[in-house]
Amino acid sequence: MNKEKILAKLIEKWPVKVLSLAAALIISVSYRMNTLETRFFTVPLQIESSETLIPASPFPGAVRVSLRGEGDGIQPILDEDIEAFIDLSRYTTEGSYRVPVQLRKKGSAIGIEPLEISVQPIEILMLLEQRVTKNIPVFPVFSGIVAEGYELTYQSLIPGSVSAEGPRSVLESNIELNTETINLDRRYDDFSIMVNIVNENTLITLLGNKTLEFRGSISRIAREEQQVIIEIEENEIEEIEIMESEQ
Repeated sequence: MNKEKILAKLIEKWPVKVLSLAAALIISVSYRMNTLETRFFTVPLQIESSETLIPASPFPGAVRVSLRGEGDGIQPILDEDIEAFIDLSRYTTEGSYRVPVQLRKKGSAIGIEPLEISVQPIEILMLLEQRVTKNIPVFPVFSGIVAEGYELTYQSLIPGSVSAEGPRSVLESNIELNTETINLDRRYDDFSIMVNIVNENTLITLLGNKTLEFRGSISRIAREEQQVIIEIEENEIEEIEIMESEQ
């Protein structure tokens, strides 16, 4: 068979052949898509801040990621191989913005095909403000009562404040921080302990050391003072009893 006859045979009814080939491709792709598996997991949301602006409103700490691909390909992918982040570097002025959530592959997620990755939510409404730094005072929090006949006569935190970074409106407000609970129960002598600073505001970042030294002085109450306290307590009890009898 010469070349002309072969060519004629190939182009004979070519529209039908093209349609058949297209249909076969669609069926193949459809079958492959139907056999793909889907995985869901939650990953932390990272903030890539600009030099001047940071979030000034609460935002989710994690987002939901879905992977779609062949089972053998997506099952080995670890949660930490998918990073979710929002990039604030392009924003230069304070205001509210809808910032898209972006994804980054690394580790075992690189080179996997086919692989479809999606995230929920796809964008986050964020209020951005100027980044400022301020020293915030820290106050001790106590639990328990010192031993009977004693009192806490002196207390101090060293240092008494901590440097923090956060959005302008938050740090310009009258903000204070507390220590973790310091137990005074049945103490009768001076003591010094290291305590952590409690920061429940996710918009604020503490800079430097996050622990302080607490020093407390406990002294015995003088007999005269104890007698006055006892008399006051007795008088209060008598007054309560009189009021109850009158009723």
